[in-house]
Amino acid sequence: MTPPMLNGMDSIDSATSTAEHNTTPTTLYSWRPPSSPHIHIPPLSGQETSITLSKYRGLDDEQETREILSVITQGQNVAVEKPDWKYEMRRHIQAILSFLYLGPSSGAREIETLRREGITMLLVIRDTKTAQARILSGAKVAKQLGIEAGAIDVSGNMELIAAFPKAIQTINDHLIRVFKHWNPQGVNSQPLAAIPKVLLFCESGNERSAAVAVAYVMATYVLKLVEAIQYVQNQRFCIAFDDEMKHTLLNFNQLLEARRSVTQTRQAEATVSYKSKRRLELDDDDGDVDMGQQDDRDRFSGRTKFAPFM
Repeated sequence: MTPPMLNGMDSIDSATSTAEHNTTPTTLYSWRPPSSPHIHIPPLSGQETSITLSKYRGLDDEQETREILSVITQGQNVAVEKPDWKYEMRRHIQAILSFLYLGPSSGAREIETLRREGITMLLVIRDTKTAQARILSGAKVAKQLGIEAGAIDVSGNMELIAAFPKAIQTINDHLIRVFKHWNPQGVNSQPLAAIPKVLLFCESGNERSAAVAVAYVMATYVLKLVEAIQYVQNQRFCIAFDDEMKHTLLNFNQLLEARRSVTQTRQAEATVSYKSKRRLELDDDDGDVDMGQQDDRDRFSGRTKFAPFM
């Protein structure tokens, strides 16, 4: 029988169970299920350990979508240590990427800042109860600025893993839609207009909206969980995830890796299938040529010699 765990809830007196062994437990027993292991996120230290993002590596299948997002995302954003971070900065928004900002609800009401930064969409990540009470929304400010507003509602952190893909799709759809409106010729427009920008926010800007920012970085640039959190945290130092949120993000990262594996397998199979089909077509063409030459020879076989002129 597996011995009960220590250090938890629902503790019981263990004196009876240990008396016969003449031992004394150092703490009380617990019969609760085991908890998930702690995920440690070490801080980046120094410029040499900064994170440089790659080019766009999302999972979109359409060529036009990939081209536009490659132009917008650029892949030139670098996470650097921010020794000048001040406590009061937590009340304002910060640029996580050149096109993606993160902040609290108070920052989403700073009209002049939003206008100066060129924000084109306010996307709130909020609790379902808050949404029903209409307490947290960027619609009023968005209307005042003439920009878009959106919302992702979840009843708890457990629903975030299902909300991540929706949030990522909402961000990308807005980026693509505004890019096309500003650049009618697409990626070939000269010169390209300024890129659209999305602000993610929740009550504090440190939890749900920050988790969506981490999920977006993982999905777009193929960063692992620890690197993605480090990257976002170096842009907004005050974000805070408990282990439950970290494991939610870890599970989402594993889903992304599975999708990429399936996509790569399908692409490899499609390439092999195309090459095999092409080879068969060439073989058929060669056979047709040979058959045609044989038919020509058959036409004249068995004929007597005949000279039309003497």
